[in-house]
Amino acid sequence: MIRRALSLFVLGMCLSFGARTVFAEEPAPAAPAGPAPHIKFDATEVNLGDVVHGQDAVATFTYHNSGDAPLHILSAKPG
Repeated sequence: MIRRALSLFVLGMCLSFGARTVFAEEPAPAAPAGPAPHIKFDATEVNLGDVVHGQDAVATFTYHNSGDAPLHILSAKPG
């Protein structure tokens, strides 16, 4: 009985320490030094009104690069 309890305690401690290592959050990457792009949207919300199922909803987003390096948008998707 004591041996089983000790085994469960050791297993629990291993899982506890392992969880801290596996699930620990990685530190945020440091901001790059020097010039960097910065995207600035004219509006943060868009109201498309009523959208009919099966039809496309189209919106225009106006943005500006307020940073001091070129801004390259490689892809965009609804979110």
